[in-house]
Amino acid sequence: METKTTQDRVIDLISWRLNVPPTRIYPYTRLQDDLLLDALDMMLLIVELESRFNIFLTTEEVEGIETVQDASFLFQKYAA
Repeated sequence: METKTTQDRVIDLISWRLNVPPTRIYPYTRLQDDLLLDALDMMLLIVELESRFNIFLTTEEVEGIETVQDASFLFQKYAA
């Protein structure tokens, strides 16, 4: 059985929410610039990730998320 990494889970959620194939989402993909998320979309995505991982980020942490890797790192950090 294959165990998904935090990054895989983040990519899967982004893919599902935005209806974008996961093969087009990379760790360096910028959420706002590359995926064209506006501020509301970003907040909805973060809330969904927080719910999925059962982890809640501070405002400062959320403001620091620019890429898929940034989000993955934060959720991995708190999941450990």
